[in-house]
Amino acid sequence: MLKILSLHDFEGPAFGDTAAVGLIEGIVHYCAYDLLQDEIQPFAKYLRGYPEVSVTQEILATRESARAISAGELFLPVHDSVFKKVANIWRERGLSEAIRFAAAADPNQITNVVHWVATRLNWMLDLMERGIYHRDVLPMSGNGSVADIVATREWNISLVRCLSWHPHCARLAVAMRDDRIRIFSQGLLGVPVLRHSAQKSVSCLNWRPHAGRELAVACYSGVLIWTIELGAASNLLSHAILLKRRNHVPVTSVIWHPQGDLLASCSPTDLNIIIWDVSKEDGVPLKRVGGGGVCFIRWSSCGLRLFSASCRNIFRVWNTDVSTPWHAERWTVPQGRVATACFGPNLTLLFATTGDPATIFSLPLQDNIFEKTTTNDVKIAMRLIDLTKVNFSSDDDDDYITVGGRIVSMEWDPTGKYLAILFQDSPVIALIKTNLNNLSRIVEAQPSCLIKGFPGEVPNCIDFYQKRSSWVCLTIAWSSGRVQHFPIVENESKVDTTTYSTPLPQVRTSRLYSFDYKQY
Repeated sequence: MLKILSLHDFEGPAFGDTAAVGLIEGIVHYCAYDLLQDEIQPFAKYLRGYPEVSVTQEILATRESARAISAGELFLPVHDSVFKKVANIWRERGLSEAIRFAAAADPNQITNVVHWVATRLNWMLDLMERGIYHRDVLPMSGNGSVADIVATREWNISLVRCLSWHPHCARLAVAMRDDRIRIFSQGLLGVPVLRHSAQKSVSCLNWRPHAGRELAVACYSGVLIWTIELGAASNLLSHAILLKRRNHVPVTSVIWHPQGDLLASCSPTDLNIIIWDVSKEDGVPLKRVGGGGVCFIRWSSCGLRLFSASCRNIFRVWNTDVSTPWHAERWTVPQGRVATACFGPNLTLLFATTGDPATIFSLPLQDNIFEKTTTNDVKIAMRLIDLTKVNFSSDDDDDYITVGGRIVSMEWDPTGKYLAILFQDSPVIALIKTNLNNLSRIVEAQPSCLIKGFPGEVPNCIDFYQKRSSWVCLTIAWSSGRVQHFPIVENESKVDTTTYSTPLPQVRTSRLYSFDYKQY
């Protein structure tokens, strides 16, 4: 029987004024703060191709003179009559959207009678949607709030609210507490700053695959799609479009399909996942009844599965294969809800619940779970890691560090070798070495190390970036504003530390999907 990994199996972190700076050939290296920029440190050669990032209160207070231009300001407006606009919306988006546009229009332009009828019909549509699909109240704090849902510890006060590595080059997007996004790239003069009037309460960032400069942003008003121009005039030339849908706010998670042609978004106040065709600025809802709003979504690396976690004890795994209508398999957890989840290679899913004790489960999806041909075809989630809290004491027992408890975020590196876990009440990150057995479809987990920051620091958010197949890098945003690149190297002799750049492929054309709206 497979042994369940426990935090008791880890070696305790080093105490004192040093911080963990790298894992090289199984040895954790520590460094004092004043030696972080020392080139002779053993970890320094692995970070030469990565941009330096540091966030301070002074940076957040800085007001740039340049202004970001929205897409709507790049073209001259076309002045059509209100009735013509209503007809166009009816033809392109349907009757319900035309009614809502008419209800929001100026009564003097559309006549009082038409406006009165439109507002009454709009009220009926709202009543129907709220009764079936909409959760009207979102708490400001505590269970079910944005801060409770997002993959960032202490999201309300964190200097860095979320970060995202570009999948094809060393380019890092960092969303900060001032509702601005800064783009850090090695060798780039200056730091492009993205700001928009609708860019409030940013909770998730995701770069578009197979495209160099497009970034999706989940925020309170909807989804912002930035087209970023890098260089001296970046602040003037970068622009964004806002994708929004009624009753689909705030958006707490956005994720591109691995081919880069579709974008999925979700909101804890909406039972529907919206699948956006960004080129048409239009979305199709994946409708399901039950389970509450959707907290977050994840796409598998192959694009065949879409995971969605509800605000209750229900989660779903969607079959998004283009050859069949999209449909979902519904699962429930014993208590709490799914706190975080991630896909690894070979359609392996890891997820953790908010229940006590905190546990990470493994669910193999290599077989088609949507076509159960035999009565003995049983799929169960297996307990993989027990995250019950453990105290590690210093040698003189004067100090201790608590590790474990509820998970805020969990990231699996693209090779499936390392799993990083960020806790809600622990100042360290647990790094676990994983191995996928293709024959038995079992994930084996072994303790690697505990990553500790400097005294007073706690980790806020994390993201993996794999520069080469021989080693990976874990980026950590700490509460002090320090953004750390933590190299994980298994064999130094196989590592080429020379920097390089990867050409970015073109985004692929959109595909045609069919959705199965069967409710269950």
